[in-house]
Amino acid sequence: MRAFLLCSLMLVCSEAMRLSTAHRPCLRRSRLSMQAEDPLFGGPAYPENVPGIGDTFTIAILGDLHIDPRFFGPDSDHIKGREHFMPIVMKKDGTPRPNTAVVSVGDLGESKPCFPDSKELFAGTTACFEAAAEYLKGFKVPYEVVGGNHDLEGIDEFPTDATNLEAYLRILGKPSAQFVRLIAEKTLLVGLGSTVFRDAQYTSHEVYIDKDQIKWWEGLVKACPAEDGWRIFMFSHAPPMGSGLRVLQENHVVNGCCWLNHSGKNTAKFIEVVRNNPCIKAWFSGHFHLGQDYEDSITFPAGKNRGSCVFAQTSVMGRKSTRDSRRQSRLVRSVSVSVNLRDACLGTPDSYC
Repeated sequence: MRAFLLCSLMLVCSEAMRLSTAHRPCLRRSRLSMQAEDPLFGGPAYPENVPGIGDTFTIAILGDLHIDPRFFGPDSDHIKGREHFMPIVMKKDGTPRPNTAVVSVGDLGESKPCFPDSKELFAGTTACFEAAAEYLKGFKVPYEVVGGNHDLEGIDEFPTDATNLEAYLRILGKPSAQFVRLIAEKTLLVGLGSTVFRDAQYTSHEVYIDKDQIKWWEGLVKACPAEDGWRIFMFSHAPPMGSGLRVLQENHVVNGCCWLNHSGKNTAKFIEVVRNNPCIKAWFSGHFHLGQDYEDSITFPAGKNRGSCVFAQTSVMGRKSTRDSRRQSRLVRSVSVSVNLRDACLGTPDSYC
């Protein structure tokens, strides 16, 4: 049963969307995508399917996929979940809707052996990345991915984090662990991905954003101030500490892998940047495998504690991955000068949505 439930949430209501393009980053067209000439924007920055920038856009946000090749046929939860989104991201004539993208918040594969006579975990392997890339390409619109705590777990196939990361980036068509995409007029999608597993100082399942990514991100945010009309939508696998989202005390908190860089010295860096930069309007994450209908599955700005940002937990597609029977995704769509956040309920009639 498909349903897109409108949350009573207005992320943005500002005529700044219609301000002049004087501060738009310099862009040039290539065959594959639009690339930013400014190194600050390194990576895909402009959807190929947009002939001219505008105000309207659509973002389909997918939580932890945990693809299992044993349960990945035409009737699987993931394929049916994608079918729910297709009328939203595609026009009736089969062409992509303008300014549309899919974002996966990581954990692409199942962290278990999935092939006969093999003890190798599927997550973080070449086969996992290929399955995820094929699945995401099936949405037929541009897609982005951020790495989660299981995405460099191919420890039997790859000897180092560096070689594992190289395969992940190459197969998924990513120039770097982070991404930035100009989805609409002065509206950026920005993602930060985990880059450490074997070399983790504490737990391997900490979602760790390296210093180079953080430096890049801070520079990008400063270059796109709210007073110039910029809006930034953030994506990461785990949320930043201070987001106020529901967490699992006995699982993630006690093991030091609940928030971004949980066990490091710069854990507070992410929320500090949010507090100091009102251009950051929303932050989407997954990681907890929890539904989206809890009171604290979405948190709102509280004074200056969370800046101007709405934080949103994203659930899972597969019933093998859910911790509370919920199977949901997120859908963000702009309407006039506002942006609406919706729940995409992917369950069957006997599921909670």
